Amino acid sequence: MEKEKKRNLLREIEGLLAKYGTQSEIDPYVLEYLSSKDLEKIKEELIEKQKRVIETNHEWLMQFKKEKS
Repeated sequence: MEKEKKRNLLREIEGLLAKYGTQSEIDPYVLEYLSSKDLEKIKEELIEKQKRVIETNHEWLMQFKKEKS
């Protein structure tokens, strides 16, 4: 059960990395060394990074829009 949870988290992390254009496959061997909590933390950090990138891009686009008007 724990191993399946870790595999699912690993797939989610790979999916998040793919959104950055980093098509990568993480070696399942890391599941032996990382706990579910470790993988959840990595996933959360990637989601937070994605949010910051979206906010930064939005601010930049809004600034461009204002200059164009």
